[in-house]
Amino acid sequence: MDTEQYDPIQTLQVMVVDDDRVFRNYIEAQLEMLGCQIVSVESGDAAWPLIQTQPPDLVLLDVFMPGMSGIELCRKIKSAPKLRGIPVVLLTMLGAKVKDEGYQAGADDFLNKPPHLTELRTRLRNLLLLRSLQTSHDFEAPLSTEGELTGPPPRILILESHGILREHAIGVLAQEAWEVTGVATQDGLLECLRAERPDVVIIDQDLLEGSGSTLVSRLRSQVSTADLTILLMCEGGSQELTVGAWQSEADEHLIKPFEDTELKTRVRSLLKHSDLRRRRDAQVLDADLGAIKDPRSGVFTRPFLYASLEYLTAFTTLIGRPIGLLGYRMSAHTPLGAGAGHQVPALLAKQLKPHEILCRVGEALFVAILPGADLAELQLRVDLLTPLLPAGRFALVAGTGETPASLLKRVWEQLRG
Repeated sequence: MDTEQYDPIQTLQVMVVDDDRVFRNYIEAQLEMLGCQIVSVESGDAAWPLIQTQPPDLVLLDVFMPGMSGIELCRKIKSAPKLRGIPVVLLTMLGAKVKDEGYQAGADDFLNKPPHLTELRTRLRNLLLLRSLQTSHDFEAPLSTEGELTGPPPRILILESHGILREHAIGVLAQEAWEVTGVATQDGLLECLRAERPDVVIIDQDLLEGSGSTLVSRLRSQVSTADLTILLMCEGGSQELTVGAWQSEADEHLIKPFEDTELKTRVRSLLKHSDLRRRRDAQVLDADLGAIKDPRSGVFTRPFLYASLEYLTAFTTLIGRPIGLLGYRMSAHTPLGAGAGHQVPALLAKQLKPHEILCRVGEALFVAILPGADLAELQLRVDLLTPLLPAGRFALVAGTGETPASLLKRVWEQLRG
């Protein structure tokens, strides 16, 4: 069974503007891995009319090109009221002076040329997700073009073991009136996380107690920290050497050495992304009923399963109780809408308690969430259901403190077997 959720990036379009055909082909190959649509243009002069008539969702462009430069094109985009919301990423081999000029022209970000592969993919993916959230029809009041965030000052937590970089980063970010805390050890980080949840966590790859990427993986595996917004600082050379084998689970990467403006830009982008994500989640109560209930079976939908499981795993972990998942896959010979298959949703729902949730996640595939149920309880339910249901396969998964992704992965594995 295909368990991948709908990816909004696949509907978005990236325009690549560079006079070097070989480099354009290189960039296009990386973008294809993200699944987005690609428009390739050889110059700023050719790109500008296309952007005006068919605005892309992101523009990735070279700084130095014959005719209109990347900075000039960026300035035109950011000066047009209907286009200024399009993220613009400039590619350059030069340093701070050119980058400062680009930021003054309104550029959203920079990538060194040639870009590190992991940095390129994560940077563009984050900007595309941010664009998807900003252009959603659900948001009647998107963030201002100045990128200002409302509410109390964002909280930034930095883990860096050696001191000099940590203190420098604290000073740079404090200039933005953000609340910044620095720690030197993993225990110090965990203690801060228990006391107060930050908006962004910055972790250095080179820690005295091990690698930062390993720590990120640990945080992702725990319910209480799985959805932290994390920026990983790492050396560019080491990242290139391991890009094939090491896949960091951080939301964003910052290649060392970096400039102050780059650090601020990375953090500001992550803060905006988190803010929009919170606003999207807050609109769940206003969701269309069709997004919650499956019209064919009358039970809840797959998106509702993911959303409910995220909150219920956090709650059961808090009270020290397990959460159980009961999966059922009907035989391929028993379609949902005919014969005995027509009664399956009602038969499953009848065996559930009021606080338990039944979801249809495939053509003939159901998953029920049973908060507090262990494997023994799940087996009792299966014993009751087996004589009532058509031939099929059951999955029984229970755990405490596991992430939703871990629990669901075990369900899919059992149902495939």
